[in-house]
Amino acid sequence: MPPSRRKTSSAEPARDQALAAIVPYVPTVGDTGVVIDVEGSLVDGKSAPTLPAIDRAGQTARVAAATFERDGYKHLIKAAEAVYSYPANGSRLSLPAQKMLNFMIHLAGSQNFANKLYRLPKKVVRGNHKGNERIFDALKEIYESSLVVIGPFRGRRSRAELRILSSYVRPEDEVEIDSADIHFQFTDAFLELQRSSQLWARLSGPAMVKVTSTYALKLYEIGMQRYQMDHPSLTLDIETLRKLLNVPEGAYKDFGILRTRTIDRAMAEVNQLAPFRVEMPEDKMKRKGRKIEEVTLDFHAKDEDEAADTFLERERSSTVRKVRRGAGEGGKPLLAGAARSTLPEPAPPLPDADDAEALWAAARHALSQKQVPSPLLRDLSVVGIEETARGTRKLVLRAGHAATAETARRSHEATMRSVLSSLTSGSIAEVEFQAARAGR
Repeated sequence: MPPSRRKTSSAEPARDQALAAIVPYVPTVGDTGVVIDVEGSLVDGKSAPTLPAIDRAGQTARVAAATFERDGYKHLIKAAEAVYSYPANGSRLSLPAQKMLNFMIHLAGSQNFANKLYRLPKKVVRGNHKGNERIFDALKEIYESSLVVIGPFRGRRSRAELRILSSYVRPEDEVEIDSADIHFQFTDAFLELQRSSQLWARLSGPAMVKVTSTYALKLYEIGMQRYQMDHPSLTLDIETLRKLLNVPEGAYKDFGILRTRTIDRAMAEVNQLAPFRVEMPEDKMKRKGRKIEEVTLDFHAKDEDEAADTFLERERSSTVRKVRRGAGEGGKPLLAGAARSTLPEPAPPLPDADDAEALWAAARHALSQKQVPSPLLRDLSVVGIEETARGTRKLVLRAGHAATAETARRSHEATMRSVLSSLTSGSIAEVEFQAARAGR
């Protein structure tokens, strides 16, 4: 178990005393990065101790190696520093990419985060990607991304922006066989972050692959790192919470909308799948006038009966789980004992305007990294998400000028469709461009 979760044994007083002093995150003045110590409190970076020499090797790596040998990919070990990091420059990783990265980190941990080319069996991640193109699109997304980590770096408090991968291999002939491998190599800085880590989250592979939103996955990771601590609550300002949950920059600016569209939905899904319950009590919110400035997340371990219910929930389909947690109906869950046969499995509702704007905000950033001209992206605005005649879904965009719509359709439609599919796990894979109306 993580050092922050286990009881101190008489055989290891020196090590436990050293671990109790570790502060893995240290802020710079005015930085909104998350800063958390082992007791779950915000800390003052000026008083942060240096990393004890006794543990420079990193316990996270040792736990990852032992877990991999015993469980394979059934349980995944992820350094706390990586759990509390967030994508740089307001970008975000899609859900398939986040899940794949967790498998990749665990594999590297099994080998002490050695600097080498790793081979991840394609069948490990195949459950999240229906075809090889999706797998390598997610891998390319990780390769093009950087993470922001706040914490001590080589004895100095720093705000580090780390590239994740230094290279990956994409075969010319992507044969549809599960026996093939994914080849990748992490950067030196990212490996050092993992290798020197003393705290970690122990993720359940079967539970993680069931999660259906990026917000819920990040909340699940944070909860798995904290819920067995002596002080499992986490207090965050709203901007830090937005970053940790990977909310697109500029989306859901109003806290009420942010809460209903992301936080409440993420908590409902996590409470179905995780061995803990997460709550955001109203009486712990910090207000300035009518504005919410700070919230507290409480993580509580489930009892035996709740744990049994959680296992049953994982066995249900994602559609049934969504119906049971009352998605789109104020978050009021259905009765826990409802029989599976009595539950309808309707198609999920069309996203509303806020969801469409958030999707387009994330897509714009991803497209800018793929050399789609910025002026063209700025000239496109969201109309909404609609059903097609084939029963699929498409994002409808309106161009400010007729030439923009024609250029986007002729030169960039395939790229946009690929990005939308990646960001929505395949639920939206088409795009329509509407030309500006005459007289505009």
